[in-house]
Amino acid sequence: MISLRFLKFLSIVILVLSPESGHSSELALPYRDIESKLLKLKPLRKVHYSWKIESGGLLDEGNSRLLYEYARITHALSVCGEAVTEEQIDKCVYNCARVNKTKPKIPCSIGINYSPWHRKFGKDLPPTNRGPTYYAEISHFKERLSKIKQWLTKANEKYKTDVQVTALLLDSERFHKKAGDNQWNEGMRGALDAIHSTAKSVFERARIEWACRGIHRTWDGDGWEQTLYFTGKEIKAPLSCSLYTVPEIERMRETFRRTCALADKMEIEDVTPYVALASGYRRHPVKGQKWSRDWDYDLVYSWMLGAELNNPWYAQRPVRYAPYNRAKVVVLSPAPFYKRTPAWEKHFVAYVRGADNVSDLTDLGYEE
Repeated sequence: MISLRFLKFLSIVILVLSPESGHSSELALPYRDIESKLLKLKPLRKVHYSWKIESGGLLDEGNSRLLYEYARITHALSVCGEAVTEEQIDKCVYNCARVNKTKPKIPCSIGINYSPWHRKFGKDLPPTNRGPTYYAEISHFKERLSKIKQWLTKANEKYKTDVQVTALLLDSERFHKKAGDNQWNEGMRGALDAIHSTAKSVFERARIEWACRGIHRTWDGDGWEQTLYFTGKEIKAPLSCSLYTVPEIERMRETFRRTCALADKMEIEDVTPYVALASGYRRHPVKGQKWSRDWDYDLVYSWMLGAELNNPWYAQRPVRYAPYNRAKVVVLSPAPFYKRTPAWEKHFVAYVRGADNVSDLTDLGYEE
């Protein structure tokens, strides 16, 4: 005889799995054959770094097939500089080396994510402070990078390869530029430049990519402004912009256009887009917008952004689209296969198909 407790449990399961439950992540996947879909995807035309790959996920699972396919497609594996282990670096080198043995046009490499000025520096201190925690922050950053470099060298010797760290992906949201406060702003510039120089001292050939250095949408004034996480006087590095509202595709284009215009004024060529797949800022009636980790918007928008960022045809029409040729690399944020973004996988497949002009999305649940 079926117990009452079991019936209650069964009713809950049916409610959760029902399309009427309204939970977008449950509607995202009846496919779970992600590996078979990745196998059919061609490598992207540009290196796609990402936010740090989670521990307990791809970097630690016994079966690395998914990690290998992701590395093959994006040309990069990005790790958490603060917490990555020697075993994880070894696994990244192993998979990048496997990809590179196939002689791809773009070698597979490693990116290091790090959030400076959030670790050792006193939480209540201004950017002008040059006390013990200021130097402790820089020292800790250099120690972590140096350790990663040692692990990288060891793994390369083990696998007889030469996998490189090609990008330092830095996200510092500790300081904000203040209008009219030259002393504060100069202290901020000095702190950010100290991190830049330290990164270069360890990984001389790596790109230095700072997040949040560009133009973003606001809800007052003329609706656009330069982000306050940099002064504009720092050591030159690519500007960046957040393409975090993918379904509002014209807003994404204008964000990139305006950041390119700012880059022109600063005599900087590269503009790096940070792309939020299956997540982002949704419209909100009170706040204007609100961040959502789980946003299963229409797949066609991920497809379209993949096409525009990677297919030269769109960059050749910058007025209609945007000068996406300025994007030498792309950063995916949130991280790949992030557990709190369950629809990320199918949006990633749609994005890569857009880059390759493969228009069929029906196997991902897209209804024409």
